[in-house]
Amino acid sequence: MIKIGKRYHFIGIGGTGMSGLAKVMLDRGMTISGSDLHDNKEVAQLKEAGASVYLGHDAHLLHDNLDGVIVSSAIGEENAELKAARRRNLPVIKRLHALASLLYGYKSIGIAGTHGKTTTTAMAATILTVTGQDPSYLIGAQCPGLGGSSHFGQGSFFVTEVDESDGLFLALRPTIAVLNNIGRDHLNTYSTLAGIKRGFAQYIRQSELSVLAIDNPNVRELAREVPNAFTVGICEDAKLSATDIAHHGFRTNFDLVYQGKRVCSVQLPAPGTHNVRNALCAIGACFLAGISLTEAARALEEFCLPKRRFQLLEENGVTVVDDYAHLPEEIEATLQAIRDGWDHRRIVAIFQPHRYSRTKAISGEFGNAFRKADTVLLTPIYPAREQPIPGITSRLIAAAISNSSDLDLHFVEDKEKVVSFLKGYIEPGDFIISFGAGDIWTVTEELSCFLKKGQFCTV
Repeated sequence: MIKIGKRYHFIGIGGTGMSGLAKVMLDRGMTISGSDLHDNKEVAQLKEAGASVYLGHDAHLLHDNLDGVIVSSAIGEENAELKAARRRNLPVIKRLHALASLLYGYKSIGIAGTHGKTTTTAMAATILTVTGQDPSYLIGAQCPGLGGSSHFGQGSFFVTEVDESDGLFLALRPTIAVLNNIGRDHLNTYSTLAGIKRGFAQYIRQSELSVLAIDNPNVRELAREVPNAFTVGICEDAKLSATDIAHHGFRTNFDLVYQGKRVCSVQLPAPGTHNVRNALCAIGACFLAGISLTEAARALEEFCLPKRRFQLLEENGVTVVDDYAHLPEEIEATLQAIRDGWDHRRIVAIFQPHRYSRTKAISGEFGNAFRKADTVLLTPIYPAREQPIPGITSRLIAAAISNSSDLDLHFVEDKEKVVSFLKGYIEPGDFIISFGAGDIWTVTEELSCFLKKGQFCTV
């Protein structure tokens, strides 16, 4: 489907997944053009690498000599360029179908799950890079430790994050499939948890080898049906497990155990037990790919968390961190990591819910997610191209939190007013963290700039 030497146009090229795919295809000798509504770092990097990128969507951008048009699920049928492509009978290729074509001929590692897949993919790519494999990779966030979100390597491995949101991930048949966890999300695609579980089960069955993180009950259930799976987890019955976990702020130490025998100690530059589980998945996948457990563990000492994954913005008497977590389990795990790694800190969590449909489906599940916080600031929903749903607002989440805990809860009607609130609220020693897949990071970046200027007195 995707061929070297051909010309492809990307609609929405500036997104992390699309830009990474475009960069790899460009490096493989294809001619790439694309369009997006906004300029960003990814667009600038693609231009520098030789892609022709335009701002705005226009049917005239589809040149006569194109061999195909690549789109993500975020692009609607009303898009002018997509309409033009269909009128001209140009091949329209979904992003994941293009990726599936790229993986052909590689020893591929596909990392999936409801959450944790970006970090796990970055960990696996780090291990293979540090051990000299020069892998190709596609990761759903910028990774400072790897120089970006994508790379076309000369080695035989291709590591990719696998997005299940639109159901198209079943086009992928990786050599090694990793499944971190299964939870309730993307119900507009799957309708029920049972539907999600069926999709992940099929994904695992159509791979050659699999790594299953069986601390998650839904993955454990699947593992019973995949007897040859390589199981990982904190639990003792996993083939690869972690013991003696110790939390030290932004670092976590643990002992790596394989089939009941200690292998080595691991010094992981990431906080929280959830990142220990991510590390076990990455180590397990690389072990199946032929890297020794000790080599993999040592390589992780050079790991750097991807952007917006517990990203430290400021440490100036007040700690300010930004995090992409937007599902209840993710938020709960991250707050637990702060409690484990930072003693006696007041935790102020800022949460921007993501999508009306998601809020409608799981608003009640956020009730327990914030129990480890002292204060929660809740903002309006980030729509992510969705139209509002009558009666669905952040106040549904506020009600769930109020019913489950007595923490200090504040609803801020305008996201832009969060920093003004915090300027009069924060105290020396506070740990401020923003959660959300939207643009809530702008709030904590503004706060960190305020703190950098020394306008907040910590004496």
